[in-house]
Amino acid sequence: MQQQTNEILILMEEALGNKKTVAPVLDQILEFLGGRAIGLWRCGKGKLLQIGFRAVPEMDEQISRQFAEFTQEVPLENTGLGIVKAVLDQIPAIGTLQGENSGLQGSSEWLRKFEAQQSYAVPIFDADQVVGVLAISTNCIHHTGDTEWKILTNIAAGIGEKKLLGML
Repeated sequence: MQQQTNEILILMEEALGNKKTVAPVLDQILEFLGGRAIGLWRCGKGKLLQIGFRAVPEMDEQISRQFAEFTQEVPLENTGLGIVKAVLDQIPAIGTLQGENSGLQGSSEWLRKFEAQQSYAVPIFDADQVVGVLAISTNCIHHTGDTEWKILTNIAAGIGEKKLLGML
């Protein structure tokens, strides 16, 4: 698990350091964790700015494109999305199909469109400041502390520790 995480962080550092697309790295994380869609955003002034978004090849291309366009810039007022909640609350946000329970109605709508069951958005910290978010949607129900969530959390922590979002 740790070796895979380290390899992913090395690839992420190479991509961001050389101003290349992070798509292959996101694809690798998506496959490794068995996800449906994954995205990486950095914090801007009052909004999240998309660095990359990937979906499984079998996802409806129009839905994938719509989400990518919708989340190019996300105002931090859009609190119905897990990626925003993770930044504002400074803790991971778990979205489910029952948006009324999680308060993440926007995430629930996208989960339905993605044919996924759950999303997990992890804030990325640089020291004590949230500088971005890494989020994945999966077809499985996981719980905080499960291996998959630990891996994603470790990747997000590594991105922050290495200050990779500062390379942009």
